[in-house]
Amino acid sequence: MAASRSRSVRARLAAAGLDPDLACHRLAEADLLVDDEPDERLLAALSRAAEPSDALSCLTDLATEHPRLWQELCPDDDWLERLVAVAGVSRPLGDLLARHPDAARALQVLEPVEVATVADRVARALLAEDDSQRQAAAVARIRRGATADIAARDLTGLADVEEVAAELARLAEAVLEGTVRAVHRQIAGDTPCARLAVIGMGKLGGHELNYVSDVDVVFVHEPVDPDADDAAERASREARQVFTRCLEVLNASTTMGRAYEVDPTLRPEGRNGPLSRPVAAFVAYWERWAKTWEFQALLKARPVAGDRSLGEQLLAEAERFVWPDRLDHDVVAEIREMKSRIEAKPEVVRHGERQIKLGPGGIRDIEFAVQLLQLVHGRGDRSLRDPGTLPTLRALQTNGYVAEEDAEAFAAAYRMLRTVEHRLQLAHERRTHTIPDDPERQEWLARSLGYRAGVDEPARTAFVRELTQVQTRVKELHAKLFYRPLLETYATLPAAAAGVSVPVEARRMGDEAAQERLEVLGFRDGRAALRHVRAMTAGVSRRARTLRAVLPAMLSLLQETPDPDTGLQSFRELVDAQGDTAKLLEHLRDHPPASELLARVLGTSRVVGELLVSQPQGIDWLRDEHLRDRPRTRDDLVRMAMARLHWQDTTAALRRFKRLELLRIVLRDLAGASTVGGVGEELTALGEACLTGALRAELRRQARERGLDSPDELPVSVAIVGMGKLGGFELNYVSDLDVLFVHEVADGADREDANKLALTVAGNVMRSLSDITAEGTAFEVDADLRPEGRSGPLSRSHPSYLSYWNRWSEPWEAQALLKARVVAGDRALGQRLVDAGRQRAFPAEFGERDAQRIRRMKARIEKERIPRRVDPERHLKLGPGGISDVEWTVQLLQQRHGHQHTELRSPATMVVLDGAQDAGLLEHADAEQLREGYRFLSLLRNRLYLLRQRDVDVVPGNPQVLELLARSMGYARGGWQDLEEERRRHQRHVRQVFDRLFYGLDAGQHTNVW
Repeated sequence: MAASRSRSVRARLAAAGLDPDLACHRLAEADLLVDDEPDERLLAALSRAAEPSDALSCLTDLATEHPRLWQELCPDDDWLERLVAVAGVSRPLGDLLARHPDAARALQVLEPVEVATVADRVARALLAEDDSQRQAAAVARIRRGATADIAARDLTGLADVEEVAAELARLAEAVLEGTVRAVHRQIAGDTPCARLAVIGMGKLGGHELNYVSDVDVVFVHEPVDPDADDAAERASREARQVFTRCLEVLNASTTMGRAYEVDPTLRPEGRNGPLSRPVAAFVAYWERWAKTWEFQALLKARPVAGDRSLGEQLLAEAERFVWPDRLDHDVVAEIREMKSRIEAKPEVVRHGERQIKLGPGGIRDIEFAVQLLQLVHGRGDRSLRDPGTLPTLRALQTNGYVAEEDAEAFAAAYRMLRTVEHRLQLAHERRTHTIPDDPERQEWLARSLGYRAGVDEPARTAFVRELTQVQTRVKELHAKLFYRPLLETYATLPAAAAGVSVPVEARRMGDEAAQERLEVLGFRDGRAALRHVRAMTAGVSRRARTLRAVLPAMLSLLQETPDPDTGLQSFRELVDAQGDTAKLLEHLRDHPPASELLARVLGTSRVVGELLVSQPQGIDWLRDEHLRDRPRTRDDLVRMAMARLHWQDTTAALRRFKRLELLRIVLRDLAGASTVGGVGEELTALGEACLTGALRAELRRQARERGLDSPDELPVSVAIVGMGKLGGFELNYVSDLDVLFVHEVADGADREDANKLALTVAGNVMRSLSDITAEGTAFEVDADLRPEGRSGPLSRSHPSYLSYWNRWSEPWEAQALLKARVVAGDRALGQRLVDAGRQRAFPAEFGERDAQRIRRMKARIEKERIPRRVDPERHLKLGPGGISDVEWTVQLLQQRHGHQHTELRSPATMVVLDGAQDAGLLEHADAEQLREGYRFLSLLRNRLYLLRQRDVDVVPGNPQVLELLARSMGYARGGWQDLEEERRRHQRHVRQVFDRLFYGLDAGQHTNVW
């Protein structure tokens, strides 16, 4: 019978979430078992705790240490519920309740914090003690006891999260008030010479303090008698003494913990500035030195202690700085940049959405959105100047700046996220904002929030699911909150004249406010952006309706791109080019990844917008990621080019084919699906396909004109040899196609006729690709590397090339042949020429005299080909440490060692670098410096093209253009100086390696060829 009862007791303890053995032992020690049975009321309360074992420890410790108090309070079910709720969530507060009877007894009443009452208790406690450590402990004890009361009301549903945050703020306000009052009296007695005030900032100022949070403050003082001798100096000294002592008391670590971490670093000049200033000194600083974030911080400023009238005086002076007549776009850009820097911090990136404060869809997103709307509209509407997030959100909704359902959804998300934050901090009274990744801790967190395990899933599953939904909703609302009123203003006002009701937020949104809102969101020209929005959304067509659904997300996505203004303009042009069809818009509405890609490419490159408008079929690559998820091979592209040539004029067909395929390559590039090397290979394959298509089409045409059945019957065969970047698989977006034409006369054919035909074919191939039309060219084809350059025949026979090379060729021509590769036409013929060229490119003997010739030629090119108006240091191709330094270093290695080392005979620069390193001809560090520099500078040139810069070889000096370039390269806002620093670093490292390997200079020496 006893055994059966024991099993029953253990089962009930286990059902309550307790370890049966440990629970029995603790209950017995505390004399809380009756006839070896636990109190059912106790078990029921414990089973509802987030962590039943922690709650049990508190109960048994309290019953053991203070049995009389336990007997007195235990019958009170409400008191028991509160004690268990607090101890089951917070171990530190559970320990406090177990060891301090007054704190446990206080849970009986749970009166809200009254600032005056608590301030009086703090002041009396401080004045009653002489020892500084005991003073600090007394204040900490008052603060922690009141915190336990607030937590009890919070955890038992007697106060919602907004009330809890406000009470925590009132508690801090009361502690500051009592401390300043007592310390001021201790230091100055009954005749103070200074008026003192404390300004609450951050969450304290916003009535939204956390359980564990820095208490941000700013101190201000004024003389009591400004006309007295040395009044300012004596008031300053007294303020410094009082506030320093207050910080010592409140920040001190004691046996009761610390009262608060009071942080005064939001003051002018931060830690380097005086602890307190008079009002005039604040104003002087704001006028000359203050940064944007300091004015943004003042959005939450309010007097919290000391002389409240003095605090109000300071804030009245601050109004013209916080709420200027005109909101400077640079101010908004700085705020956005600061937020971007916070989001880019490693700990935020590492934790992602588990970081509920700074992560995506987190608390900061809501606060940031509300504050930006305050900055835009609060200058003209004083009702928006409340320091609290939720009150401001209510005012935005009441006054028509935010739709009611959006404001309610944002507020609900904010309350949930703040509640989760409170529970995380209560656990150990530590400042944290990160959801634990440990399943057991997630389960505890879920239970503390009221979730309970279901039949087939733990409590944490439902919690994580709901949290994810809330964070997703926050991200969606961020876009909707800013853009919906804009769209409804200009979409529905014309309809209003016909009797259609106009949303209140639309009525509020005039042109000036709408323009400023767009500027706040990152558009430099709010007027132009508003014009685009108005044009796209006006009317009642299906397209306009779909646009009103799509635009909020598109505008939100565009604001994160390097150039939102250009992106929006390109989007409008694309929409206009689509006509009345809404297929693209419907796809963007239903497929967010497509919207993200389109916004990214349009906001990065004007070129992309032009390509999409001129190539409507390119829209398919936005709709179907499988069409762009892999590069196309040369053979694929040749087949596609030839298919077009069956039904279009050669020039038109190849031009349109090239532009369409270029669009695909750019989309892959900007989507991050290809590297700069991969882009070079794809552009090379496209160039080869166009050359092949043009050559085949021309040979077919010549055969038809001669009445032949096939080009094979022509008296001549032709091959095209790629040179330069075409030969090296290294084309960039603006590269010419450097080529050589070689031909061979058929046996028995008329040699003069055949040579003439070869020249005609070569000329027509070049014209079909290079002719300028209304839509531009396909490729610029350059044959100037042929023997005798522009003075020589466009095509030669194989023997003619050999004869010229044997008699007349210059060293640079042998160097150029390092890149020779067959790209089109008769491959056997072309390969014979390439093989012959290799014998000259990779000579058996290459001496110092040969190297000196190449060095002199490189120096001459650097001197002569960089325009006088251009700073050589900013020339990406020919400047010191530029792309040509890498190429010439590699080519000198090829000519010097290529005869002995076959791994150096590739036309591709990066492949040769790898081969030289493998062969021991190049140190790993040197190879890596050349590789990194070459890729970085090549990527810069490509990005300059996509930004439609006139000269892609020169880094612009305009900071605005540099900022666009930096953003397109992946730098955060304001990253143009980081870009410049990294560019200089790469060029410096490349030049150092170049000087040693090309010129043979020792470390510390450098070339001076400018």
